[in-house]
Amino acid sequence: MLSVIISWIYIFLICMLIGMGTLSLFGKRRFFLTGYLIAGIIVITVYVEFFSIFAKIGGFAHGILLIAAFLAGYRNRNKIRKLWQAYRPVIGSWEGFFYVCFILLLAFFTSRGEFHTDTNIYHAAAIRIYEEYGLVKGIGNLQLHYAYNSSYLAFASIFSLQWLFGRSLHTTTGFLEAVMCLYAFRGLKSYARHENHITDMMRAGILLYTLVNMTRSMSPATDYATMYFALFIITAWCENLFEGRSDNTVYCLLSVAGVFAATLKFSCCLLVLLGIYPAYCLIKGRKWKEILGYIFCGCVILCPFLVRNYYISGWLLYPFDKIDIFRTVWKIPKEYLVHDADQIKVWGRCLYDVAKVDMPVREWLPVWWEHQFRYEKMFLGATMISLVLQFVMLLIRRLQRKALRPQLMVLHLAVWGNLAVWFLMAPFIRYGLAFLIAVIMIAVGEYLSERKTGFFSIVAGSLLFCIVVSVSPYWDQYITDAGVFIKHSLKEPYYMVQKDYDRGSMDSCEINGNAIYFSTGEEINSYHVFPGTCYKPMLERSTLIGDRIEDGFRAR
Repeated sequence: MLSVIISWIYIFLICMLIGMGTLSLFGKRRFFLTGYLIAGIIVITVYVEFFSIFAKIGGFAHGILLIAAFLAGYRNRNKIRKLWQAYRPVIGSWEGFFYVCFILLLAFFTSRGEFHTDTNIYHAAAIRIYEEYGLVKGIGNLQLHYAYNSSYLAFASIFSLQWLFGRSLHTTTGFLEAVMCLYAFRGLKSYARHENHITDMMRAGILLYTLVNMTRSMSPATDYATMYFALFIITAWCENLFEGRSDNTVYCLLSVAGVFAATLKFSCCLLVLLGIYPAYCLIKGRKWKEILGYIFCGCVILCPFLVRNYYISGWLLYPFDKIDIFRTVWKIPKEYLVHDADQIKVWGRCLYDVAKVDMPVREWLPVWWEHQFRYEKMFLGATMISLVLQFVMLLIRRLQRKALRPQLMVLHLAVWGNLAVWFLMAPFIRYGLAFLIAVIMIAVGEYLSERKTGFFSIVAGSLLFCIVVSVSPYWDQYITDAGVFIKHSLKEPYYMVQKDYDRGSMDSCEINGNAIYFSTGEEINSYHVFPGTCYKPMLERSTLIGDRIEDGFRAR
């Protein structure tokens, strides 16, 4: 726990300083602390992605980051002083005491527990590749999962600090949890003063999502980071609309953050639709320089992601075969890509047979539904009921002659667009959980915010009751899991140093004088040896381009 807390303090300081330096470029307006941290995370991640194209992520890369943080802090020293004056009273209050206790609880979960399945398959190994090589051309041939190239693993690698301590820290997911939860608690404190409660319910959604993943807080899982960013963007969008000044600059920055979220995982790629509203406002105001500026920001975020895709897989977007523009020696063969994409779909649909990838929705939907746990079925039911409640609340607003809110309409478009992609492509609950939560929380927030009378109040109240009943087994399941976890983990010896990555049973073979490792039993691609693969058949159909690992891999 102690190493986790020290790591969080360090990550907090670096992200805050980098984020403050970045947002200072957008004028003299003041942003809230979480805004600085999110901006810092995005900028640091993009920096690491760029750096990894040319060199490994070690002490030199970290040294440059420290210099940048110091310069940003010196340049914004007055802003830091004002920020400290604003938050200092909280530290010595009962509110501050609650935050400290909550952070200690999260540190407990982040110091021990289970790793996400995919962390053992490829997250940890991909972080090690960042640390040892930066990137390796065609590494996706060795194991296709490497080609997914989530930008979150870049952020995790810069704060792994394996080069300094001789072992990897994996505290970034817990850090994101802490940041998001404190942001949610801080906003919920003013619940009674808010006229509209959509943002409050989205804050409650962040807390619900944290509850779901708490026992795996130490895992640098790309799903968790993606869903946290999606929830933050949706919540901050609502906050700007209902509790702020509906500042178009904030909408623009959140749209840029939506582009970043797409580099975390394709499951939230349609968050970029949020840009429709601020783009309309900028075009209407003929603010061409600002338009070009935000387009430039989005391109800077996308550029290293796409370049890394090219080098890692030979494809612009993996596993998407419709954009086939490169001819490289390390390119993953199209048949492997298509098989991988089909496998993602059939596993998400609980079919587990690639031959069934073209099965119509009406046939695979009952199979998928039967494979969900009871509490998941009820949660999905709550989402459908919430959709009905949203229509009822919209009807109430129209009957009361209240204007439509275009910012909220665009948000609905982005949320439902992502849910459509999730459902049709790979409907694992964890891939779309942030958007399922958003549908429920926005509907409940609408109910709590609008004046209701007569028949419609009875209908809306009945729907709300059904939603609460349907969601209850979901959070009850994970509260029980967390309680059992605490009971069984209290005696584990991780109060000083965090639990290390799992060590799988690995063997090796030699290719052109280089040892390449593969799993011999469990599905664990060990962080502790590199480069490696979980799947020996993938290794057998690959080889090195030259005599060194740095030369890259190609298909045989």
